[in-house]
This record gives sequence, C-alpha cells and structure tokens, in this order.
Amino acid sequence: MKSMLFDYFNGKRVSFDEIVVDIQSVGNFQKMVWRVLREIPYGNTVSYRWVAEQIGRPLAFRAVGMACGRNPVPIIIPCHRVIGSNGDLRGFSAGVNIKRRLLEIEGIETMSN
Repeated sequence: MKSMLFDYFNGKRVSFDEIVVDIQSVGNFQKMVWRVLREIPYGNTVSYRWVAEQIGRPLAFRAVGMACGRNPVPIIIPCHRVIGSNGDLRGFSAGVNIKRRLLEIEGIETMSN
C-alpha cells in the first residue's frame, strides 16, 4: 500500500481499483455516494450536485458533502475530486490546501479560494 501511495504522489498511479474498501458498516446513503466517488476518473472533477443526481437524490448535495467528509480513505475513495458547482474547492477533511494539492498532482488547475 505504501508504494502505491508513493506512486500516486509521484504521478505514476491513477487508480486504486484493486483495493477493496469494506463499506458495509456505513449507511446506505454513504455507500451510494462512495460508490459514485470511486467511478470519478483520475484528473476529473464533478460537483456535489452531480454526485447527488447520480444517486437519484438531486437535492441532497449538502448531504453528499457530509458523506465525503466521513470518507476514511480520501485518496482511495477520491472525494477530493468533488468540488462546488461554481468551481470552488469547498471543504476537505484534510484541509482545502491538501485537496488543491491532490488535484494538482492529477493535473487539475484550481481556482484560488
């Protein structure tokens, strides 16, 4: 696992699909959100609203943000790829500066907040 993360931080790994994350102990809403997050491709961002729409709950974008905040493995389940509809980075459990840096690693230009 350590070498996988090292490769990610050096821009040599773009997915962690082979890692199984046990999400059985979380609620159904979080499961749905986290499954969608795992499908966001490396180097892409989506909005909280988009994630809410994907799970069939288009008005639950704030709850999507809360589910992202509860993510215990934010690089494996890439919640850093979820941003505000207007391009703002919004919150991140490790801090917005870390979120910005993870997106930069993936080649995503971010707006200053």
